[in-house]
Amino acid sequence: MAARLGIATNLHALRHYSATELIAAGVDVRTVAGRLGHGGGGATTLRVYAAWLSESDQRAAASLAARIPGPPRS
Repeated sequence: MAARLGIATNLHALRHYSATELIAAGVDVRTVAGRLGHGGGGATTLRVYAAWLSESDQRAAASLAARIPGPPRS
C-alpha cells in the first residue's frame, strides 16, 4: 500500500513513528505500550520505539527554566 501511494516507508517504520509521536504528544507510556501490544509497563516501548525529538527536548528545557527560582528579593 505504501509503495502504491508513493510513500517510502513500511509498517515497522510507521510503528516507530506512531509510538514516537504519541509519546511526544504527551500520551502516557502505558497507553502507547498497550496500543503496540507490549506488556511490562512500557519498558520495551521506551527502549525500542521512542525516539529523541528536539521539540520534546525544547519543551523539557522550557519547563525546567520556568521552574528555576528568580533571585531573592531584598
